Amino acid sequence: MAAVSITVKRFRVSSLLLSSIVASAATAVLSNPAAAESPQSRSADEPVVQAALPQAELDALRPDDPRAQWYDCGCYDHPVKHFPYSIVVFKNEAGDLVTRPERREGALTFSPLAQRHGDRYCTLESNEECYGSFSHPCDFTDFRYGPYLAEYFPTCKSEAREPE
Repeated sequence: MAAVSITVKRFRVSSLLLSSIVASAATAVLSNPAAAESPQSRSADEPVVQAALPQAELDALRPDDPRAQWYDCGCYDHPVKHFPYSIVVFKNEAGDLVTRPERREGALTFSPLAQRHGDRYCTLESNEECYGSFSHPCDFTDFRYGPYLAEYFPTCKSEAREPE
């Protein structure tokens, strides 16, 4: 029972740290000059998801939506460990919308990250400019945000056992 309690506490600490780390990682991505040259670059006035989903549909996304698939990636995932990251995939005929849940002023909102077509993850602006193919949504977040999260979770993907 004690081992379960420890795991739960570690998970809670990871979850609490995750929101601040994600914000730091997002800031790092936005301030990185190489990121500005990526296919995601756009003017500041241009809506992020205009091509992916009409604004009215984006505003209508809700946590209890039957199209929503929630994923909480984490260091204790089996058989493949992932960096801690929460995402919600909304099923859509035109392509699934991969989002990050966020709390803003007490409300839960969803920030779009990518479009998914089968196992291919693409930019929000184009079905042709893609990040690659990933068998699981957590593999995509590891690819996209893992380099930034590794600094905060250096032992996350390690095979060594942590002391109990």
